[in-house]
Amino acid sequence: MKQVKTAAALAFASAVIVTIIAGCAKSAPPLEAPPRIFASAEEVELNFRGRTFVLGDNNQTAEVRPLDWRKDKFLKLPFWFGVNILVPGVMAPKEGDFYVISEAALEKPLDTPGEWMIEAGSSLVKQQTVFVTTRTRYLTPGKILPTIVQYIGKREFKRPDGKTVNIPVLREVSLPMKWTLGGIIPASYARYRT
Repeated sequence: MKQVKTAAALAFASAVIVTIIAGCAKSAPPLEAPPRIFASAEEVELNFRGRTFVLGDNNQTAEVRPLDWRKDKFLKLPFWFGVNILVPGVMAPKEGDFYVISEAALEKPLDTPGEWMIEAGSSLVKQQTVFVTTRTRYLTPGKILPTIVQYIGKREFKRPDGKTVNIPVLREVSLPMKWTLGGIIPASYARYRT
């Protein structure tokens, strides 16, 4: 019995010593978050929700700024490339993230007011996408001026052949981009009211 008590006391003492030594050791430096490339959700909401904006000339990353900012100051957002059909998982969109749609076209209104089926994505691969407007009321089909949107997931649709497909859904965040190319907006663009 005495040997059991001695063994228990030694085990306890060893545990205390290990704890003290571990407490004195240098802790690993905290992991740093990788530098942020794109604007945060807060920055997008504060600067662009329900407002028009200016789009820069970069065709790889959308450089956006409110109308009242200096021309050399902007925030970056990714362009909407869709749910990459050619290389699954590469640049896959994340629910809740913000994107800029550019070179998209309204195809047809859906049954719910303010919802359109659009062709959106890169200039090489366009795919059907549901576009939910919040403040812009489109009057005609046509190209859409670049708009900041939020990816909100996918919605099931039945094709005419009965097969079910999942289509990405984008919700409008900003108003359409301010036309900066001079003259009037060409007739190929959809007409709208805000």
